[in-house]
Amino acid sequence: MRHLIRRMDKSLHTAVRAILPIWKTTPLSARHREAGIPPVSQLLESHRLRFAARLRSLDEAHPLVTRTKQTQAPIINRAIKLKYQLPRKPFRTRLRRTDELLPRCARPELVRRRFASDQPMQTASKEESDTNFCDWLRSVAPRTAIVYSDGSLSLEGAAGYGYAIHLDGLTVLDGNGRLGPAEVFDAEAKGALEGLRAALRLSTPERIVVCLDNIAVATCLLGMPSDSSQNEFLEFQALAAEHGATEIRWIPGHTNIPGNEQADALAKAGTSQPEPADALPTLPYLRKVARRRPEDAFKAWWEASAPQHKNPSWGFC
Repeated sequence: MRHLIRRMDKSLHTAVRAILPIWKTTPLSARHREAGIPPVSQLLESHRLRFAARLRSLDEAHPLVTRTKQTQAPIINRAIKLKYQLPRKPFRTRLRRTDELLPRCARPELVRRRFASDQPMQTASKEESDTNFCDWLRSVAPRTAIVYSDGSLSLEGAAGYGYAIHLDGLTVLDGNGRLGPAEVFDAEAKGALEGLRAALRLSTPERIVVCLDNIAVATCLLGMPSDSSQNEFLEFQALAAEHGATEIRWIPGHTNIPGNEQADALAKAGTSQPEPADALPTLPYLRKVARRRPEDAFKAWWEASAPQHKNPSWGFC
């Protein structure tokens, strides 16, 4: 393997010299830095990380997943010697080593493809959509629960969700919470689900309208759920179908809609709560890790191998 990497490095160095106006004596680390191309070993490692993220998006019945499953501990029979009952330790193949690069997450299931209505969620500009929603809000029938939900991501990377339930113009219930390692998309889905659960516990409303400002999440709530937060989407669809009078409506974000601003504030407050102890990372979070880890490795490599000359004699022609 190492001799193949050396041959690939040689070809890469030739290509970098061809695209950069540099001297022949320019150090290799400076060439990679100016070209923005990491060494071959780091390029291969980034491909391994992306493939590891791909493995996390496969369902349990996929052949690659079955080849990476850990062997389960057998039931010990005291009448037989222990060394004859323990299973053999599986050989750590390249596939298993790649699978171990990223932590575990909830695997998606293969579900029948569903299609939402052809009517687009957004049919006008942001300002017009705000006006249309305010007009619709004034014409809402009594005993209609409007669930505003939102998600947020703090500067430290904590994901939180929040929801507020309005009934006849008054806030009757609200709530928020925090997820584990996740992204805003997952927080939006969790907020919509928790808001619907809370609305269903109320005995007053006859109709429930879930309003959120994320078109991607609203589309997944109506139609085919995404691989990430799939359980939340499927549970939301099951609860909505059981209720029979649940609707989903997209609203423009950050347009001073009181319910949306209230849910946004609750979601931001949810990011400061303690992280759940048993929370697994979500698929978008692992994909972000697979993208950022090679970038961090390249920066660390440059800091360690950068030339020490303050006024180098090499450089651009």
